[in-house]
Amino acid sequence: MSMEVKNILIIGAGKAGRLLEKDIRENHLECRVVGFVDDKPTKGVSLLGKIKDVSVILESYRVDELVIAIPSADGVLVRSILLENKGNRVPIRIVPREQRIVGASQVAYKDVKNLHPEDFLGRPFVRKNVDRLKKFYKGKVVFVTGGAGSIGSEIVRQLIDLEVKKVVVYDSSEYLVFLLEQQLKERNQLSHCQLVVGSILHDNKLDYLFSTIKPDVVFHAAAYKHVHLMQDNIDEAIYNNVIGTKRVIDAAVANKVKLFTFISTDKVVNPTSVMGATKKLCEYYISCLKSPSTKFNIVRFGNVINSNGSALPLFERQMDLYGYVTVTHEKMQRFFMSIREAAQLVIESTAFGKSNTIHILNMGELIGIYDVALCLIRSRNMVVGEDIEVRITGLRKGEKMIEELYTATEEGEMKTDRSKKYFTLKNTQACPRDVFTLFQELEEQVKKGRSHSSLQKTMKSIFPSLKS
Repeated sequence: MSMEVKNILIIGAGKAGRLLEKDIRENHLECRVVGFVDDKPTKGVSLLGKIKDVSVILESYRVDELVIAIPSADGVLVRSILLENKGNRVPIRIVPREQRIVGASQVAYKDVKNLHPEDFLGRPFVRKNVDRLKKFYKGKVVFVTGGAGSIGSEIVRQLIDLEVKKVVVYDSSEYLVFLLEQQLKERNQLSHCQLVVGSILHDNKLDYLFSTIKPDVVFHAAAYKHVHLMQDNIDEAIYNNVIGTKRVIDAAVANKVKLFTFISTDKVVNPTSVMGATKKLCEYYISCLKSPSTKFNIVRFGNVINSNGSALPLFERQMDLYGYVTVTHEKMQRFFMSIREAAQLVIESTAFGKSNTIHILNMGELIGIYDVALCLIRSRNMVVGEDIEVRITGLRKGEKMIEELYTATEEGEMKTDRSKKYFTLKNTQACPRDVFTLFQELEEQVKKGRSHSSLQKTMKSIFPSLKS
């Protein structure tokens, strides 16, 4: 009985594509490469067409699978392939976008994987200066607030790989700390960590921990981050994000911690949301501190792919349970970064950045949330409208249509690092009011149970751009 053969069309006729074709021809008799498509002519390779022609080529050849074999491909290219083919169900898979793949000539069909959101949103793998980072972090004690969250736990894993002496994970979620404990056990890395359940509002505990553990570096990742929820819970947003951050900073300064990195957000730029405004207040607080012993660093994140509570996990859950995804507006646009990139930005900028500097990942172009939903659906080999419905629900409280990473004033002051991976600018903006008096007033208002409208009035006096 004849064996049924899988017909494969390879997207990319460069070194990786040719190595993949060779491996399939020699080691996978159940598969056959019908040809290559590429936008660049390749010597010695006959092309069936360009990448934009794939959907037409599928009509002429009985293609069972598309494989993207371009390790250097950025999210723009992968998204264009998905969107060009959104009307068919031919499986699309990808060669891992890692430098070792081409460098060591190890492209193999067995390594080809299903598409992940990082493939169509994030940037391709860039080799870090691991030796330089190891030299900086080796032997250091690092304290990570929110260390059991999606970003915090990735920071912890990367720090262990950089051979720190110890990472102290501080998180208010007992459940997330438990999950991280299990993951570290499975990787035989628990001995490198100290896990502490605690709130950033517990100032006496923070002071005790800093005085006894004596961390060299503090990464402050703990925060409430969901924009629409914080709009309706302004007291908790202020208490946790503003007062909690102040208590972590004050404990670090009192105990002469050498390096402190605050994780901020792109929502601090002309803030329309309470969440963005609370983070901006923290940037103001840091800018007014004159500590001779503590060097401050700020990192602004865009949307982090697959972080807890972000859009993509929500889309995936909706697809699995209900057969639809909800998008607030067809024209809404955001910047995206991967969890790996977010953690790298924190770790690298802390090691190599200048004091009191804001670091922003060069995140490329804005991406439409609607297109993200279409790409996610197509990456699962489904068709929009037939398999999965896209529902438009309207903007939520405090949301912007288009996100910004910096103000017009900041743009004029920004510099790029040598690798062009990051933008940097000095944190020089001053709060319109005396920040110490303001923080005291906000804490008193929250503790006395002041009304939502009263707190909002105080915040709006500082940030006129704030939406109700």
